[in-house]
Amino acid sequence: MKKLMSLCLGVLCCSAISAQSLIKIEPQESADTLTYTTRNTVLTILKEDVDSYLKTLDSVLKERKYQHSAYRNIQFLPLKPDEVRTHYNLVNKFWNTSRSNALNYNVDKFSLFWSEDENILLPYLDEMLPDLLTYGRVKVTEKGKLPVASYQVFYEDIEGQTFRLFKLANGKVIWRESEYFLEHFAGKR
Repeated sequence: MKKLMSLCLGVLCCSAISAQSLIKIEPQESADTLTYTTRNTVLTILKEDVDSYLKTLDSVLKERKYQHSAYRNIQFLPLKPDEVRTHYNLVNKFWNTSRSNALNYNVDKFSLFWSEDENILLPYLDEMLPDLLTYGRVKVTEKGKLPVASYQVFYEDIEGQTFRLFKLANGKVIWRESEYFLEHFAGKR
């Protein structure tokens, strides 16, 4: 019986270890960036990554006939195809005219989905951020400290879906995917 318990404990430990990964940040050579401030960190994102994402998204949206299912972010869920097209066109217009400006985003500030200022880009940043963090394409700086060399990604299972959770070495959350991609069920609280 002790051997069985030891084996079960070993399997459990192995699965817990495999549910996390250490991500080393790629050095950023460009000064052409935007900032995204979370509760604990300041994330620096290359504007060329935003360019690449928007170009790829353009093809995906056309292929999927502007269905909201092209996005994981729940803010797009109620949109009809013509509303998706309109929102994407507004984002493209904003990005093409404001790309050279200093852009700073803060999750603590309230922003409207249909805003006509820089906040119209925020849902798209939320959409692309987990992949950029996974590939180490974001410079992560804990508030009031120097940039970190690495951070961890954990995987959490909620309602049968797997979401990424990015944390600093000290355990502070950088970004939690489920906050943006999962409806919060009021009846289950």
